[in-house]
Amino acid sequence: MILKRGEPGAKVREIQGQLEQLGYNIGRLGMPFDHNLETIIKAFQEEMELPIDGMIGDTTNLKIKQAIAAIKSSNAIQSEPSPIPNELGDFIKGNWQQWQVISAKKLNARSGPGFNYNIDTSFPTGTVLILHPEYRYPIKFDQVGKPWLVVSYQGAAFFVRANQRFIEPVV
Repeated sequence: MILKRGEPGAKVREIQGQLEQLGYNIGRLGMPFDHNLETIIKAFQEEMELPIDGMIGDTTNLKIKQAIAAIKSSNAIQSEPSPIPNELGDFIKGNWQQWQVISAKKLNARSGPGFNYNIDTSFPTGTVLILHPEYRYPIKFDQVGKPWLVVSYQGAAFFVRANQRFIEPVV
């Protein structure tokens, strides 16, 4: 198997999901194999001391599977208290299943983590959002370090600003 830039499909989505589980910031799952994914694969290859080519061949694929298996065999995550925002109001941990929109206006949901991504939809105040099930790490950071929460709506992934001015955990 060899996957490289420009390829779409289920295998690319599978690799994206696996890399997301390993903590890499993939953005929206299901997008074609692009420059961003190639850069992430190169970073993974470098970290694993593999030849760096930005493609998914048998060796890189095997290393990804081994890394996933290592995560799954580690200790189960303890149940954690509800997230608490930092001094800027940002939620750094998204370890909570349900979040409620509390902004006075509608909360914009974007196609990726950052204001530079398109607004795909908006959620009115009071909407309860759930974490997207395919993202092991639901908080993604934009280019300036601001956290964004990956939520699920009608099966798709959307990114909302993870700040207490906009959302709060449903307790």
